[in-house]
Amino acid sequence: MDDSCAVCADNLEWVSYGACGHRDVCSTCVSRLRFICNDRRCCICKTESNVIFVTKALGDYTRMINDFSVLPSDVREGRVGSYWYHEDTQAFFDDVDHYRMIKAMCRLSCSVCDKMDEHSNDGAKRRGKFRNIEQLKGHLFHKHRLVMCSLCLEGRKVFICEQKLYTRAQLHQHINTGDSEVDGTESERGGFMGHPMCEFCKTPFYGDNELYSHMSTEHYTCHICQSIQDNMNITRIMMTLRQDDL
Repeated sequence: MDDSCAVCADNLEWVSYGACGHRDVCSTCVSRLRFICNDRRCCICKTESNVIFVTKALGDYTRMINDFSVLPSDVREGRVGSYWYHEDTQAFFDDVDHYRMIKAMCRLSCSVCDKMDEHSNDGAKRRGKFRNIEQLKGHLFHKHRLVMCSLCLEGRKVFICEQKLYTRAQLHQHINTGDSEVDGTESERGGFMGHPMCEFCKTPFYGDNELYSHMSTEHYTCHICQSIQDNMNITRIMMTLRQDDL
C-alpha cells in the first residue's frame, strides 16, 4: 500500500475500505464516489461494498476489520457502540472528528457562511439549512452576490462545498475563457480553457463529450464525412493489428 491516495494522489491520512480490504484510496475520495456518484464499488478491484470502514492510515498498522459481519446492522446516523455511522455513505468511523468532517462535506450548506463561522469570535452560527440546491443558490446570490456554474454543478463530481463560486463577471469569464480569478493559475486550471460551445445554437456544455453528444442528436451530420471518418478508423485499426503481427 502506497502512502498516497490512488485517486487524488494526496497524502493518505484516512482510508476507507470494504470487505475486499483494499486500503489505497482516501476517505474523501471514497465518500465523494459513494455520496455524489452513488458508486459503491472499490476503486481497485471494483467489488461492491454495501458498508465501508474509515480509519487512520498507518501503513501496516492500519486498523483492519477482516469480517464485516461483526459490524452492527440496521443502524442509524450517529454513534453506534464504539463507532460512528454515516448514513449517506454507509460508512463506519472509529474517529468522531473525522466522522463530523465527512458529514459536514456531504451537507448542503453555504461555504461562505461556513468560513465566516470558522473565523468568527462572537460564537454566532450563520449556517442555514437548505432543503435543495435551488434554495442554496438563491441564498448565495441574494446574501453574497455569488453564483455557481450550472455546467460545473452538473459535470464536476465534487461536494457542494468544493464547487467554485463566482461573481456574474467571473462566471462569464469562466465559461468563455476559463481564466477567471476564481479558476486560479494556468497550472491550477490544468488546461481548462472554458466550456466548449455549440457554434450553431450558442449553448455552452460542460466538456467535449457533452458537446459531441449534443451535436450528434440535435444537429445534422454529413453522412459522407461520417463514412470517411468510419473508414479512417477502420484503417487505423487494421494498421495497428498488422503492426502487432510483425
